[in-house]
Amino acid sequence: MSRSLHILTAKNYSELVIEMYKPEKILTGAPNARDLGGIETADGRCVKPNRLIRSGMLARLTDEDVKYLKSAGLKTVVDFRTSAERVQKPDRQIDNVKYIVCPMLEDKTEGITRDKPESEDEEAQRTLKMAHHLMATDPDGVRQMRSLYPILVTLDHSIEHYRKFFEILLNHETGALLYHCTMGKDRVGTATALLLTALGVPREGIVADYMITRERCAPGTQRLLNNCRKFTDDEAVLEFVYRLDTVQEDFIAATFETIDEVHGGMDSFLREKMGLDEASIDRLKALYLE
Repeated sequence: MSRSLHILTAKNYSELVIEMYKPEKILTGAPNARDLGGIETADGRCVKPNRLIRSGMLARLTDEDVKYLKSAGLKTVVDFRTSAERVQKPDRQIDNVKYIVCPMLEDKTEGITRDKPESEDEEAQRTLKMAHHLMATDPDGVRQMRSLYPILVTLDHSIEHYRKFFEILLNHETGALLYHCTMGKDRVGTATALLLTALGVPREGIVADYMITRERCAPGTQRLLNNCRKFTDDEAVLEFVYRLDTVQEDFIAATFETIDEVHGGMDSFLREKMGLDEASIDRLKALYLE
């Protein structure tokens, strides 16, 4: 069954979440995981179910989660995280699944990656320190997060590895492919925007899928806020932390704007930087659309 996506508003957000995501398809240990199956393209086709799953890290998968992924036909997991992130919270391994490392960033990028293992209290203290530093010049946190997304489509390393991701996709003929970073919002959000664009999904559909992350990551964001409250009761600071840890339309919009300004538009970026000629686009659509 197809599903129509629209730009999210406060009025239709909850209804859209319920429509798009059935409870049995939510991974308890990876709450931001979702099957992209059913998302509509501009020409009325849909992404095939059980082919593309976007997610956050798989370190906390439950036995039931593993059972679901096996039933979905999971064949390949592509991990976008840095080596430090993978060491700190390694994926739970699933039998007969191929794991591919494809790090979208080389090392630490403030606000996206971690350069060393840290406890939840250490994470809270680091986040609060960053929040205090940024609030003086970026009171609502938007400028900080908008500055992160262009990195992923301008750094040579990131471009090289997103291109590698498309090569993996083009060779993935059967079964489900799951790709993830830590939270499944920034590196995965960018990958999903590029992939859905290549498949012909309208911009509003891409943004709508991206915004689902706000609800899916809410438990993790609340956990971070609870830990931050151990060290501060300043509600302004806590609100700032919330903004840094969630998503807004402006963030993914910065990706599209950067591609337009730096690379001459999405068509040019996909062709020149991702290596997707007309035949490759047709193959992607044949593999992942119905």
